[in-house]
Amino acid sequence: MNGYNDYISITRRWMKDYNTFKATVENMTADILEQQKLLSRSDDLAAPIAKYGGMPQGGTPELNSVEAQAYDRLRREASIYRQILNRDEIKRIIDRIDRAIRTLSLEDQAVLKEHYIDGQSWETIGYARNYSERWAREKGGKALKAVAFVLFGVKARPEQLTFVFAG
Repeated sequence: MNGYNDYISITRRWMKDYNTFKATVENMTADILEQQKLLSRSDDLAAPIAKYGGMPQGGTPELNSVEAQAYDRLRREASIYRQILNRDEIKRIIDRIDRAIRTLSLEDQAVLKEHYIDGQSWETIGYARNYSERWAREKGGKALKAVAFVLFGVKARPEQLTFVFAG
């Protein structure tokens, strides 16, 4: 069970890893495309010519060449499928972060991006805006909490939002 601080920590970590997430998606996409190209080149499963004669057939535990090629192909397809699922999960995180950031004011967006994504210090951010480091830190903290709420919903708020319906 995640608590309020856990959601803030996850949000902070995701924000700091944002550029890494994007690079990872690009690399995974390139890897997937390369694997798909290799797979398409090996589309020709060749059945060996049947041999008739005095040689006994069957009963061996090994795969014949066609079965081995088919097994290798299935293994590669499964690997590509897993890579696609993993890449898409990271893409979903990036999309969620982007949507959450868009809900903020332009100044809050800038403060968050500058600190968490670009790695600037709170002091530098405050100085650039003619405010104190404390102001930048507080502004960034509030914006981070707002992003956490958009990412994780009500469970990312310390106080429970309860609705009272009067009837």
